[in-house]
Amino acid sequence: MKEISYFKDSGNPTITVALAGINKLEWIYADHIESESASVSKMNDYRFDVLPIRNEDSNYTHCYRTNTWGNYDPANIIRFEIAQEDKLYYLTNIHDAIRRFSVTNRKYFFLDNQSDIVGLITVGNLNCKHVYLYLYNLIVQVEQALGRFIYASGLTDRELYLQFKERTESKNAQEAIQRYDDDDAKGLDYNFLEYLYLTDLCYIFKKFDLVERLGITKVKFGDIIGNINEVRTVVAHPNKSLIRNEGSIHDLYQLIEEIDYLLDSMQAATSAKTL
Repeated sequence: MKEISYFKDSGNPTITVALAGINKLEWIYADHIESESASVSKMNDYRFDVLPIRNEDSNYTHCYRTNTWGNYDPANIIRFEIAQEDKLYYLTNIHDAIRRFSVTNRKYFFLDNQSDIVGLITVGNLNCKHVYLYLYNLIVQVEQALGRFIYASGLTDRELYLQFKERTESKNAQEAIQRYDDDDAKGLDYNFLEYLYLTDLCYIFKKFDLVERLGITKVKFGDIIGNINEVRTVVAHPNKSLIRNEGSIHDLYQLIEEIDYLLDSMQAATSAKTL
């Protein structure tokens, strides 16, 4: 039956650049009959670094852009023809789009359907709920995979509970113990890992020598978890911007690559039965 496919769906959201970008029916543009000074003034008023120019036939083949990002001086704004390297297919996965932004150091791409330009995406558009949803899903995958790896290593809830009981120097550890004990007293039967933070999982990996089984050092593992935790905080509070400066996109792409590497390493270690 066709319904079975929905039961087996991974549940991972498919985020495309079209979701993060702006379609051409909603963007502000310069009309072909507008003077250059009027278009430059429009860019300054709206703080636009890219302003598409609509042709008489309503298509887009040229645009104005700032030569130096954020500088709206008329001498810094140029008119140019949109080339192939300025374009990105509108159904490109957001992971691939972030990679393109990072490796090319570009600030924008026009989105096309392999025939016409249909939209635009800038690095600033990556501060949208769709990208946050994509990242949240990745972080959930990491946390769940870390938990499965810990249990697959043979560690039990009792061992972990006793270990955290001794971590009197850690406020998080003591809070986890307290919440676990409170629920246990109510007859609620949850796994102890459910009460731990991402940094606590990192502690377990280091304490019980699980990191080495992934083929990376404890320092590198700690750095990756620290980076994930920082982005997790931003994603959990979406009023904060993820992309804040020119280096943000490179940091974001590196983090995504590290997450993929971490997930692949845990999968490989588990499949090889090295636990």
